[in-house]
Amino acid sequence: MKLLHKDIEKDNAGQVTLMPEEAEDMWHTYNLLQIGDSLMASTIRKVQTESSTGSVGSSRVRTTLCVCVDTIDFDSQACQLRVKGTNIQENQYVKMGAYHVEKASEALAIDILLISDNLFRHQDVTTRSRYVRLVDNVRDNGGTVRIFSSLHVSGEQLTQLSGVAAILRFPIADLSEPEDDSSSDEE
Repeated sequence: MKLLHKDIEKDNAGQVTLMPEEAEDMWHTYNLLQIGDSLMASTIRKVQTESSTGSVGSSRVRTTLCVCVDTIDFDSQACQLRVKGTNIQENQYVKMGAYHVEKASEALAIDILLISDNLFRHQDVTTRSRYVRLVDNVRDNGGTVRIFSSLHVSGEQLTQLSGVAAILRFPIADLSEPEDDSSSDEE
């Protein structure tokens, strides 16, 4: 692994820019990352575009995402690092705070949204407003929203599954996995 830039403060806060040179470097990155860290990486995303005639097409574009790390997973067989988190720097392809349980909504794929009421009481105002926007978006697109009480056993179970789930109108690509192998482009 090549260290391109390092700026560490006395309290161990700071930033580093790393360039992996071999597959094993992803394991080292996995051991350096912590939940709550910010990670910037180059990735390929599928982008839908609408022409002036109304036809919808899609293309793959390379973009740089900066995410606040929620979960970290390392696939030792493929030497791939998988990081899940919310986008913290908006760009022309990915909105700020975006997750994938939101790409399905943008694709008009959500028929029924299942959501725990405790997401509307989250301490972070931006998190609360993100879920309110998601609910509004699903309703505006003809979907049904079912809010589960966190005091009921079904709401507790939903909360254990991140607090939000959806029944889709049609199948879409597996959104929990990246659309393209971007793990070799970690910065």
